[in-house]
Amino acid sequence: MLHQYLSVMNQFKEKLYEEFEDNAFKLMGVSGDRVREVLGNRGEDIDADFEAAWRFGGAPFMRQTMSMVLATLELVYHESDIGRQLSDEEQLSRFESHDIGLDREAVDAWRETTKAQSEALNDNTLVDPLSCG
Repeated sequence: MLHQYLSVMNQFKEKLYEEFEDNAFKLMGVSGDRVREVLGNRGEDIDADFEAAWRFGGAPFMRQTMSMVLATLELVYHESDIGRQLSDEEQLSRFESHDIGLDREAVDAWRETTKAQSEALNDNTLVDPLSCG
């Protein structure tokens, strides 16, 4: 029974990674491996981030995280090309135009879940010095 559950979960993850690959080509014209390489050179491990998103918020949060990684990286390149930063509304409009599931509601949900994830990690890693001893 557990094996069947894990098999189904792996199928969901596999589909999300395939979607990430498709979206990397769609947004940037490169493979997901190239995105990993570029961000890895800056000290980011996006696969670890994706897995953490899966553990914290399941498939929806993992999908949102994957989409935000791509949309944000594409935004950096776009802003570099045009020589200025986009306003929040321009960013949202750009994210929506990619047609990868990032509308205002999805972006806001991702931000809230990311904040909750960060707070949960901090709660689990901070040690109260008064409780020791």
